[in-house]
Amino acid sequence: LLCLLAYRSPLLAKMKKAAIVEKEDLIMFNSPTIFSNPIVILKKGRLVKINKCKNSWCKVSTDNFKGWINNKNLWGLF
Repeated sequence: LLCLLAYRSPLLAKMKKAAIVEKEDLIMFNSPTIFSNPIVILKKGRLVKINKCKNSWCKVSTDNFKGWINNKNLWGLF
């Protein structure tokens, strides 16, 4: 019951969503398709901030990089 109440807390609703990269050498793309330009290669264990998700892709940011990665390669909150 306590967890359910905490989930509805307005404070938690404002928290940013994050995930950890599960796959070795995951490519971040400019658009939500493997046919777009690659931006950077992310290593396994890298923490990323999730900005939004669309179908099976999530727009993420980490350090100075922003782009799209397939969410099947992420573990965490989306």
